[in-house]
Amino acid sequence: MKTPTMRRAMTLLELLVGLVIFSFAILPILSFGTTTTRTTYITGKHLMAGQIAASLLDRLLALPYEEALAEAERLRGLGTAKVLEDPWLVSVLEHQGLAAGRRVLEEDLGKTFRFFEFKVGIDKDSSSGVADRMFLLTVLVSWRVEEGDENSRTALILQGVKFNDLR
Repeated sequence: MKTPTMRRAMTLLELLVGLVIFSFAILPILSFGTTTTRTTYITGKHLMAGQIAASLLDRLLALPYEEALAEAERLRGLGTAKVLEDPWLVSVLEHQGLAAGRRVLEEDLGKTFRFFEFKVGIDKDSSSGVADRMFLLTVLVSWRVEEGDENSRTALILQGVKFNDLR
């Protein structure tokens, strides 16, 4: 009589069952990675919008009162404008010192900020008699959350008060 010999290999069915169990175990890990990547991307866009808004607001608040008011009114007159069409940014890019790397810089900015837009608002409270002493600046920066979907646009708003110290 023959004695049973020990198996040395797995059957195809055992291998398939093992693969199915492994795939169910790895699916949540892959899903977590995708979610983390998407969250990081959205957070990065939000941080960029905050930097754009803060830069624009700081630039306006640093000017003397009359110049700040004139520049804010000029920017408000633009309505919603693309960040890359900001006259100040264009003038910086045209600076002679940047001429050598301008093409590379413009390509990089074009990729990073192509869907970012800004809008400047001014609120002068003339009813209280302080319109010549201060005004509220509002900077709104918007961007697309989903690439290619204009309806997914979201925004960040920063505000600051400009005081006329000379009056």
